[in-house]
Amino acid sequence: MQKPWMPVVAGLLDIVSGALGIIAGLFMSLRVLGVRAAHAAAGAAPGVGPYAGNFPQMPHMFFPGMGIAFGIALLVIGVLAIVGGVYALRLKAWGLALAGSIGAVITGPVIGLLALIFTVLGREDFRKP
Repeated sequence: MQKPWMPVVAGLLDIVSGALGIIAGLFMSLRVLGVRAAHAAAGAAPGVGPYAGNFPQMPHMFFPGMGIAFGIALLVIGVLAIVGGVYALRLKAWGLALAGSIGAVITGPVIGLLALIFTVLGREDFRKP
């Protein structure tokens, strides 16, 4: 028996979008920590004037945990998209595959929307528990 193509393509798109979300989440979290370390190394006091230690003011300096929180949220949603993609490839647990596709829409809107469409249209191809 040949595997249906829609859930397989949806699973691959979920995995790609989830990986991009994980990379973006790591970059966002580590960037905030790196900028803070650079400010500390330069002896700058955050929030002093338009420039602090020759660094322009960044939005995360006004809300210190914002970049890290968004980065961690992207990491979690990226992992959900990858797990959903694996379940879509195995044609098991349509609900988890759908949740992964919704997570993929958040991490990569174009790729995730295609994955969501293919997951919904390929519902009949998933095994019933």
